Amino acid sequence: MAESNSKTPEEVENILEQARRGIGNHTDDLLAYIKSFDKIVLRGAGNFGSAFGLFLTKENIPAANISYWDKRYAELRQVNGLNVEKPFSYTPDKGNILIINCIPNGSLSGSVGKEEFISQGYSHYLSGMALFEALMCGIKPQTGFDAKVCLDTTFCNWCSCKRLSAMMPKNVREQQPPFVYSLATFVINQKCTLSCSHCGQYINHYSKEERVNFSLDKVKSDIDNIFESIDGIGYVSIIGGEPFVHPELDKIIEHVLTKTNFGVIGITTNGICDIEDSLLEKLNNGKTRIIFSDYTAALNENQIKLFKKNVNKVASSGISFTVGQPIWATPASLRKLNLSESEKVHKKANCNSRVTCKTIQNGVYYPCSTTAAMGSHQLANFQNDWVELGSTTSAEELRKKILQVDEQPYYESCDHCGEGGGELALSGEQGVSESYIHIDAIKRKKSSS
Repeated sequence: MAESNSKTPEEVENILEQARRGIGNHTDDLLAYIKSFDKIVLRGAGNFGSAFGLFLTKENIPAANISYWDKRYAELRQVNGLNVEKPFSYTPDKGNILIINCIPNGSLSGSVGKEEFISQGYSHYLSGMALFEALMCGIKPQTGFDAKVCLDTTFCNWCSCKRLSAMMPKNVREQQPPFVYSLATFVINQKCTLSCSHCGQYINHYSKEERVNFSLDKVKSDIDNIFESIDGIGYVSIIGGEPFVHPELDKIIEHVLTKTNFGVIGITTNGICDIEDSLLEKLNNGKTRIIFSDYTAALNENQIKLFKKNVNKVASSGISFTVGQPIWATPASLRKLNLSESEKVHKKANCNSRVTCKTIQNGVYYPCSTTAAMGSHQLANFQNDWVELGSTTSAEELRKKILQVDEQPYYESCDHCGEGGGELALSGEQGVSESYIHIDAIKRKKSSS
């Protein structure tokens, strides 16, 4: 082993959690820990992995000690002079290997990725995103929060960024612990220009009557209710459906900008829509990014042309934007699993969705993606799994209700969270999958009863 380091993995995790939030100066300790391994494996050689590998070489870690694991190894071969190898191809002396997960989004970004490596006997694992926040992020405690830093850094993942939510402006309530979300997603419509077989919103299974743009007044009310009841949101995500189908998208963003207790705004689009120049002028506000999900491998020629046209149009506008090919996993089937209470408790305790998938949709707060699916599709009346925003008379009462739902040991929806999670070879595949057609049958049965 290289330079020795006496800190245990648990101690390093604790240091990392402080450092990524900007608490204390732990740079030397973290770099010493990384350098103490004979072999450093960066899982993922995409934009994030490329930037992180370059950072490590600039910290004088020999290139011979670093390699990438990426399923595109035969195509990539090398990135920044570092070898790209087949995942799990390096097996000798696993105790001297440090795995750094450099896939900041998708199914390998959270606990699922860590569990995979631990199950294979690789006991030393760190989140690349956490290390980026601790070692590379340009937002510093000395200079304070600056949204421009987030907008200019296009390879990190706002969804899981704890530094963003720690450093951004917040409301302060006397004698109350802070209540801040790293990410909250506002769904502004249930209409889309694509029909993805494995859509996480199950768009194909909304009825004709359900495929609507929510009114501006409804969306503004949802924004007001959430921002007044919690202390802050690091990343305000605006999605649909397809958000650019909403005729008043500019006014929705304008309303978010009236709030002071958030960091940045992201509008996620499939790019298969009309994006007007006049709208882009209104969205160019210094706090908003347009996030293109690139599904062109699954689309036809005309759709591909429209996608490229929109990307070029946004690039010319000067608005911050990214183009990425999301890694999709099959969403939960939403079938009832008949889990025991202890199994539901375990499922919620180990679920990353409850942290990254806070959803506000059509007047309802949902604490995770499965509760949002169950509620928005009206598959069950699990009233304790979510909060009707109009059911309270004050911001403080709503705050208490949201906290109560967040802190429940489990949700009834947990019993419908399964039969999914397999990585898809082609994200954005078009068509209606038989995996979810039972949702339509459930809705038909409920409407006829």
